[in-house]
Amino acid sequence: METKDIPALSEQETEKAEKRKYRIAMLCAYLGHIIWGFSLLFTRMAIRVADPDVLLAWRFLVATLIMTVLVLTKRVHVSFKGKQWGPAILLVVLQLIYYITESYSVYYTNTTFSGVVLAVSPVLSILFALLFLKEYPSRRQVLFCFLPVIGVIVMTLSGSSLGIIQPIGLACLIVTCVVSGAYKTVNRKTAESFSSFERSYFVLAASAVGYVIMALVSNGFDIKAFVSPLADPQFLIPMLVLSVFCSIGANLLVNYSVKSMTVIKYSSFGSLSTLCSMFAGVIFLDEPLTVAIFIGAVLILVGIHEVTKQK
Repeated sequence: METKDIPALSEQETEKAEKRKYRIAMLCAYLGHIIWGFSLLFTRMAIRVADPDVLLAWRFLVATLIMTVLVLTKRVHVSFKGKQWGPAILLVVLQLIYYITESYSVYYTNTTFSGVVLAVSPVLSILFALLFLKEYPSRRQVLFCFLPVIGVIVMTLSGSSLGIIQPIGLACLIVTCVVSGAYKTVNRKTAESFSSFERSYFVLAASAVGYVIMALVSNGFDIKAFVSPLADPQFLIPMLVLSVFCSIGANLLVNYSVKSMTVIKYSSFGSLSTLCSMFAGVIFLDEPLTVAIFIGAVLILVGIHEVTKQK
């Protein structure tokens, strides 16, 4: 029986397919960071009932259990054989360090100062990508990548004072910025070997182990204190939202987009989460919508659009 050769895609069809793939990646990046932006709202609700370390433990544990069920029921196929585990292990370590240093940086400084300093992390991401991935941004991209940074600083400083800054808090902030930039670069490298689901799965699983141990230690291995918040809907519901939408959904969306864009494009979306966090406060917590927040929002959106738009 004679078989017919499948005709190769024309150059025009290939270009259309690439543009379609890039638009999907962009949509995933937008949705993922918007979801992360609203995570602060649900975190505030949950920590009224339980300590942050208990919330982190249950958030990542439940997310890992859900993803494990998907794997065991063969809804999703994963394969970790023959993969480059060096970057993957480093990715896990960086995430654990990030959450710890971020928490202590806010504790020993304040939210305003932390927000300003952390806003420069995309700049470090560009530097790491340049050094380790040989991704060279255009002058135009470098110029416009500073707009989201300036936008975050404008919104964060709006109506706030810097207050007392302790040296240990500043040190933690510096570490957090470096780790954030390194995480984005390593995540881009890991995307070459692992799928979006695989990266999300092993990072969440390792984080769950780490945060559960931290929560048990901080509560003196009191199991009752660790489990009791689950009986309160004011903790349970926000925790489930954080687990399903923020830890699983947002991670899958963003990890999918990472493979289709450079680090500089991927990093520019970080400011979008800050923007959504502030608007969540305006909508749900009756916080004021100031001129500074509006100006910052415009700078963030214009910067992201100019850095990520396809030529």
